[in-house]
Amino acid sequence: MKNYKSNYSTSFFVLVSILLCCLAFSCKNSANKSEDQVEINADSIKPQTILDDQFGKLLIKDSGGVTGADGVISFPLNNGKSVFMMGDSFVSEVIGNKRDPESKMINNSFIEFDLRTGESKSIIGGNLQNPETMLLPLNAEMTKEYYWPGYGFQNDNVIHVFMSKFWNDPAITSGWNFKFKGTDYIRLEPDTYRVISQNKFAASDVNGVHYGHSVLKDENYTYIYGSKVNGTIAELHVIRSTLDSLSNSLTNFEIFDGKNWVNNVTTTAGLKGIKKNVPEQFSVFKYENYYVLVMEERELAGNIYSYISNSPSGPWRNEKLLFKPTESKNQKDKIITYNAMAHAQYIKDNKLLVSYCVNSMHPPNIHNIDVEYYRPRFFWVPMDLILSE
Repeated sequence: MKNYKSNYSTSFFVLVSILLCCLAFSCKNSANKSEDQVEINADSIKPQTILDDQFGKLLIKDSGGVTGADGVISFPLNNGKSVFMMGDSFVSEVIGNKRDPESKMINNSFIEFDLRTGESKSIIGGNLQNPETMLLPLNAEMTKEYYWPGYGFQNDNVIHVFMSKFWNDPAITSGWNFKFKGTDYIRLEPDTYRVISQNKFAASDVNGVHYGHSVLKDENYTYIYGSKVNGTIAELHVIRSTLDSLSNSLTNFEIFDGKNWVNNVTTTAGLKGIKKNVPEQFSVFKYENYYVLVMEERELAGNIYSYISNSPSGPWRNEKLLFKPTESKNQKDKIITYNAMAHAQYIKDNKLLVSYCVNSMHPPNIHNIDVEYYRPRFFWVPMDLILSE
């Protein structure tokens, strides 16, 4: 595994398509806009919400590491830094706000980030001249499977991550031809990010929940959240486990069946109180005595909402509209937004940092028009807005 540092001073991206293949939602289009390439207007901002242009510039550079990606799923490390799990990524240099359209895309990468110093270290396979995907499924060359990121956490001297596994089915000759193949649970060494163990997370194969997209450690349990499509509704599901103190691995799994925690994973039930369709990526975290869910509704260019609960398994309540991304009004460049994520480790002055992904339905635009079309946006939202009832 190669690490590449850069300092602040110095083919289509199929992760988006998860949103399209899971539900037959239509992409909502807005009125055409002029030559402006990215638009944020006053209507998109809730009272006291603050846009942050600097965080993204610290995280993703023009050279020396990841220069464009989506995913943007972060968790804190024991050393005060954070890991950002990125999806489809580019590492080729950006010059004059443009990137070579022939740049190689890798399916996942990590960025180790230190906000205190502004240092961003990209973790990829291969090297900058010939980049390779960071984490690969077992027997990937034979199965042609690949990973997109889920979520992770560090416990003592082990980093635990979940990765969603996909493959492209040649039998599908129209539309999106990739299929979800399950979830893998991987344990990594800190610093080196070498794989300690790599195992199938069997519950996904049994009940079809895309587990691992948010993980919450709370008291004696680790709660692992996922989404599942049920007809025309996409629901939030949860399974919990304990951490074995000797092996430092997750064990003793229980499923929430809508009322109780049980051993039968087939009885999983969607968590109650969420009025919007849950996307593939979302965030669940604990703040004071509340459990908080932050999510962008599943259709592309959806609004960003929060919910709260008194329990990790819900019921959820107090839906709040936090932000309305407006980049999709740029129909000229076919801009879309998706998969908002909360970064709770950065809560400061009672404000939460939230990101969302930006992309173009016309892939060349993110290379030869504006590389910002494939970089995340960040904003701060007051926790009082989320918690007030």
